[in-house]
Amino acid sequence: MRYGPELALAWTLDINERYKGKKLFRCEAGREWLALQFSRNNNWLWLSWDNQSCGMAVINKQELDILKELRAKTHPISGAIKSHLVGGFLVQAFQINRDRVIAIEFSRPLGAGVNVSRFLVFEATGRQANLIILDDKQKIMEVAKHIHPEINRYRSVLPGLFYTPPPPFEGPDLEIFSKNDLANITKYRGIGQPLAKFLLKEWELRNLDLEPYLKGLYSITLQELICQEIDDYLTAFPLPLSGSRREGKSPLESSKKLLDQYFERERHKMLEQIYKILDAKRHKIINKIKGLSALLSNVEEAEKWSHYGTLLISYAHKVKDGAPFACLKSWDERYGRVEIKLDPKLSPIENAKKYFKLAKKYQRNEEKLSKEMEKLKNALNELDEYREFVSMLNDVNDVKKILDDLSSDVRSKGSRKSGDYVPPYKRLDLKDGFIVYVGLNAKGNRHVTFKIASPEDLWFHVKDVTGAHVILKLSGKPANEKLINFAASLAAYYSKAKEASYHVVDYTQRKHVKSLPKTGPGHVTYSDFSSTRVSPGLWLELLEELQ
Repeated sequence: MRYGPELALAWTLDINERYKGKKLFRCEAGREWLALQFSRNNNWLWLSWDNQSCGMAVINKQELDILKELRAKTHPISGAIKSHLVGGFLVQAFQINRDRVIAIEFSRPLGAGVNVSRFLVFEATGRQANLIILDDKQKIMEVAKHIHPEINRYRSVLPGLFYTPPPPFEGPDLEIFSKNDLANITKYRGIGQPLAKFLLKEWELRNLDLEPYLKGLYSITLQELICQEIDDYLTAFPLPLSGSRREGKSPLESSKKLLDQYFERERHKMLEQIYKILDAKRHKIINKIKGLSALLSNVEEAEKWSHYGTLLISYAHKVKDGAPFACLKSWDERYGRVEIKLDPKLSPIENAKKYFKLAKKYQRNEEKLSKEMEKLKNALNELDEYREFVSMLNDVNDVKKILDDLSSDVRSKGSRKSGDYVPPYKRLDLKDGFIVYVGLNAKGNRHVTFKIASPEDLWFHVKDVTGAHVILKLSGKPANEKLINFAASLAAYYSKAKEASYHVVDYTQRKHVKSLPKTGPGHVTYSDFSSTRVSPGLWLELLEELQ
């Protein structure tokens, strides 16, 4: 997702509209992001200097919780934010050099009626993005990314130095723009190159008079801006542009697409790790199957070895002592004349006993080996189905839970205490105390069904398809049709029927669900059920209404 200086301008207007005069209550941080909460509001101002998802947006508590779950570590700059900015009041946000650089001024009380100014500078400049804390004299107090002179000849960004903004764009201001100079629009500072080129096309196609819109862009109000997306370019401009997708939201709300982009990248990274673990498990199972196949092929040879032993006993007088093999004619047409390998150190009778013993060993293990083979093949099928299920998960938090579970399983190597282990599942808290649980793997299914659910709670599962167990926890209250459809839709969504337009979902009270003995942890049978036909995407439409 790309954007230009005009969106940075819109962000400053949005920040001032939302937070001017409000107290910075607290902050959270990850390795390359910071979230600020003002006056105990439910939303947070998110700033990311990650080079692939650089930008800012307003996010909610649920999204912040996901960010906190995903973070590997907290950047040290969060300590400086808490020391120098938290407790201060936001004075104003302003744009520096009409660039993608935003400074937020805070006034922080020191005591005895004395306030001190501090500045948080966010350089939303892609690969060179940075976050910097300045004192009232514009001296750097802390910085997310240190820039040393040997790396950048234009400027150094280090604690103790005076702050120098990134090199400014050399060009005239938009206030002096004339429609007669439209061909040179890309040379003006204050708008991104993609927007400038698109405006040039707009003029050529629609013959629009863009002069008043461009000249007044930097004196405009927030309400006059229209957030819109052109291909992968997000902008805020007072004129609706042809072919653009209008967001209908404020600039900070529209740029939540940057957070979605961050989540999607993290999801893909975690999926690759999950696939690597699952592939290792699959390789291990396949090797075991190959080993068992070799043993089972020996079982097929057992009848032949038994026949060899009988031949050796019957023709012992014809076998020379110390011979490496014996060539004997069988009375069984299936074998005809056979060459039997012998141990020269053993007598013909002793060699016969050896073949009988070998035959008996594999004949005795045939049933056991066949059961083990069936078990391994089932495990391989379940693993492949699980990989397919995981690949369909869009919620980055769900993927994180599965990765944590698989990684913990790999690290523990079977030493994990059952009392401390909680399989992965999803929890959704709804209005009036209703809670929905979704198992995210076979063990998660067993956990939500037999550990969390009460006998009177409702249990859901998509019909005739592999999928998650979903529990609607009632807590003594009756479920209405909307809640039932919500939980049923979740069961369809977290299943192989996810891509279907509609699918049938069975549901019953949990007391009618029984675990199948000697099967996998998620295998159950159920009775006294009802069925409903729902869309897998319905729960997403109902979520805001029910929460």
